[in-house]
Amino acid sequence: MSSKFSFIFHFFLSSMLLGCLATTQLDGLTMELIHKDSPRYPLYQANLPLGEKIQQPAACPFAGLHHRTSTMSTNIAAKHKTLSPRASYGDPFLFLAQVGIGSFQAKSHNENSKSYYFQIDTGNELSWIQCEGCQNKDNSCFPHKDPPYPNSQSKSYRPVSCSQHSFCEPNQCKQGLCGYNVSYGPGSYTSGILANETFTLYSSRGKRTALKDITFGCSTDSKNMKYAFLLDKNPVSGVLGMGWGPRSFLAQLGSTSDGKFSYCIIPNNTHNTYLRFGKHIVKSKNLQTTKIMQVKPSSAYHVNLLDISVNGVKLNITKTALAVKKNGSGGCVIDAGTLATLLVKPIFDTLHTALADHMSSNQNLKRRIIHSLHKDLCYEELSDAGRKNLPVVIFHLENADLEVKPEAIFLFREFQGKNVFCLSMLSDVSKTIIGAYQQMKQKFVYDTKAQVLSFGPDDCEKNG
Repeated sequence: MSSKFSFIFHFFLSSMLLGCLATTQLDGLTMELIHKDSPRYPLYQANLPLGEKIQQPAACPFAGLHHRTSTMSTNIAAKHKTLSPRASYGDPFLFLAQVGIGSFQAKSHNENSKSYYFQIDTGNELSWIQCEGCQNKDNSCFPHKDPPYPNSQSKSYRPVSCSQHSFCEPNQCKQGLCGYNVSYGPGSYTSGILANETFTLYSSRGKRTALKDITFGCSTDSKNMKYAFLLDKNPVSGVLGMGWGPRSFLAQLGSTSDGKFSYCIIPNNTHNTYLRFGKHIVKSKNLQTTKIMQVKPSSAYHVNLLDISVNGVKLNITKTALAVKKNGSGGCVIDAGTLATLLVKPIFDTLHTALADHMSSNQNLKRRIIHSLHKDLCYEELSDAGRKNLPVVIFHLENADLEVKPEAIFLFREFQGKNVFCLSMLSDVSKTIIGAYQQMKQKFVYDTKAQVLSFGPDDCEKNG
């Protein structure tokens, strides 16, 4: 999950989220993907015109290079005991997982869990949720539409002692309990203690599957979390970590996942698609494979990016721009938890120039400046032929080529009564991340044991 998300006015990617309508067996797990415009989305507003949906804070933009000053008022921030961020970013999530947490006594004398939405994060290891301790003096919570998780009331909640668990990291003890601290960029973090808890997955037939003793972070303090701009409407309670490492949700599933998961992202809400684990992954033909690796201290999935092509012409990206540095930074990550692709500035500038040169000869396009603070690659379609002959971008990975079609390179919208589109990739000072928007209409299968990523075009609406 990257800390670099920012606004472009009037341009929005309709995100998707995970409702954990899951079917489980001993040999696999399946979770249904739900589009953000679906009635099952927690912030869904029926009969809202598209133009108004676009301008709702929940229908978040992702492309653009400038930041916007936070609109959170001092009173609201004080009400939530939240430190107001310097900037509010575009929606950082593409997937949410609806998961039941804990064991609480119900009126029927049965024990029920409480349901929360988690961000799916393939770039980090630890799962965490905002807990009631964030309301204590000197701590801070990020705004949320529901109260923090009442961990002290759950019968299955067990804090982890520093002396009894391999997941505890050195120098992270807090009064005998195992603490954690996760940073998502300069000035953005969550911290708290590790605990064991029961996670409940809901099946489409109303059945429940309880996963006991899942280790997670109980967040008691946070700052500058990306969800702050949603204020009371924010549905995100925490993160479901899917990256490398023994503490990840993927690893803790054990034989249920066998270290494997897959997804296939669709651009709209007309059909369902799925996040699958283990033997529930549907076999597909003619998938390419490339190596995935962990570059410590990161938990993200690194790939070897060798070059980039625009309409068959390689950009001859320098090895320096693609190299992993001694401190573990740099290189290239593939991440479903990052919405738009981020490219370090030398690579972004080279790609930006190549795309602009290619489209300069298209007489059916006119370069547009969408906002005075934003002079990115945007075009107005002067006729229906404007979308013809748009370029294809290929990310040349080790032993595999990831082909990105125009509909995943640009974001197409209506703006001031005109059909326009803008480049849906961002420049970054330090990161290169192939994001979810550039992965649309392709199936991705991660095999962490074999350290292999398989991918290729697929009918995501058919079988995911």
